Amino acid sequence: MGVPQGSVLLVTLFALKINSLVKAISPGVECSLYVDDFLIVYRFKYMHIIERHLQRSLNMLSHWADTNGFKFSSSKTVCMHFCRLHSAHPNPELTLNGTLIPVVEQTKFIGVIFDNKLTFFPHIRYLKEKCMKALNLLRVVAHTSWGADQHTLLHLYRSLVRSKLDYGSVVYGSARESYLRILGPIYNHALRLCLGTFRTLPASSMCVLTNEPPLYIWRRMLSIQHSLRLGSSPSNPAYNTVFSQNSKLPSPQNLIRSQHWASALYRNWKRLVLSGILFLGYLFQPLLHGC
Repeated sequence: MGVPQGSVLLVTLFALKINSLVKAISPGVECSLYVDDFLIVYRFKYMHIIERHLQRSLNMLSHWADTNGFKFSSSKTVCMHFCRLHSAHPNPELTLNGTLIPVVEQTKFIGVIFDNKLTFFPHIRYLKEKCMKALNLLRVVAHTSWGADQHTLLHLYRSLVRSKLDYGSVVYGSARESYLRILGPIYNHALRLCLGTFRTLPASSMCVLTNEPPLYIWRRMLSIQHSLRLGSSPSNPAYNTVFSQNSKLPSPQNLIRSQHWASALYRNWKRLVLSGILFLGYLFQPLLHGC
């Protein structure tokens, strides 16, 4: 019988039915399930052992799908070998329902593009192209004669541009600084459109005028807030991975102290920026009194 498409119970029944999928894998293999996006991960030194564990899990998943009436999409199923070795190393050969799974160098999972070296450079380039399209809309609305005011433009910037930069920043924020600087011109161009200023105005001055912190401070704040939420719920599946003994992330207790430091930095970033542009201090005298 089933339920009609778009029914209120459709999502609940689907979640109840697919939740048993995480139990249909061999021991030692890790997995992640978000709605209908599913992945399995296994880490070991030797490739033949990795292939054996993953292929066993794929066979169990295929049997689970046949039993519960599901079907995995062979065209959307890919394999990625995460390795930073520069020497030649073999890729795994895995099959699903008799079809060889292709090995790719990058793929998108829940909106974030992962590459096999975990540099996140493809995702940053994709994010730049995506934000440039949003900037075109902001450029049209910011017309000098009939465009919107500064408050409306800043609201559009936070909704159309900064929301894209915020999504997944906890993950791709680990990329090298030279890659993250690619997003800097987008941030500066968006603020310049909202303010209607000349290109010669420093980026630090635009941050003060728009009350927007620099991107590196904003990403650090988002990462600390995410870590605090994760540290307050030990039952979260990612808790043991993030706060393990081998992890470089501090304990939740140390994160609370870090959060106080980051909050103070966020509150005082305007003073810190203003202290570095003394040659323009006469332009921001009212702001100095207001801080």
